[in-house]
Amino acid sequence: MDVKQKTTKTYDKIASGYSADHFAHFWIEEFDFYKSIIDGKKVVDLGCGAGRDAAVFVEHGFDYTGVDASEGMLKVASERVPKGKFQKMDFSKTTFQDEEFDGFWAAASFLHIPKKDIAGVLREAKRITKNGGIGFISVKEENGMDEGMIEENTYGGIGRYFSFYTQGEFKNLLEQNGFSVVKMNTHTEDDERKTNWLCYFVKV
Repeated sequence: MDVKQKTTKTYDKIASGYSADHFAHFWIEEFDFYKSIIDGKKVVDLGCGAGRDAAVFVEHGFDYTGVDASEGMLKVASERVPKGKFQKMDFSKTTFQDEEFDGFWAAASFLHIPKKDIAGVLREAKRITKNGGIGFISVKEENGMDEGMIEENTYGGIGRYFSFYTQGEFKNLLEQNGFSVVKMNTHTEDDERKTNWLCYFVKV
């Protein structure tokens, strides 16, 4: 089983408990800025999880599609946000048309991709977004670890793959794969570790 499958299996296992713990809207300022700069309402959420952000997009009148590799997470999302559209899909190779969406949203999802594969994921997000479309990506800042499986005792024991970045490292990756960076900011989570999220708003 590769790291992607193992991470997906973890999310299947923890879907209901994880979504109960992670349903409060987190990216409030980021969403408000995103909404202010996107032209159009058709958005794809790459790695939508249990639908936390789906609820916000639907509430604000977006034509929303969420994709995720975890069936367990999608089941919770579709029950929680019945007005959202959800599809099981690997976001590194979607079945969407070229330039199908006005924008994409990838909050805390691309961090599960091994670094050797991230360029392909970025190119796929670019392919399905119209020219001039807007994307949002958040990843965790590097803090002593570059990438690898992290085993945790939460939810009865889980393993997930994480890739961590410095702000400049991920900005360079975005620019190398055809995005222009509109804005960058950091968002510190009020958790035990004081996790630092690197947030990027990009234009296709």
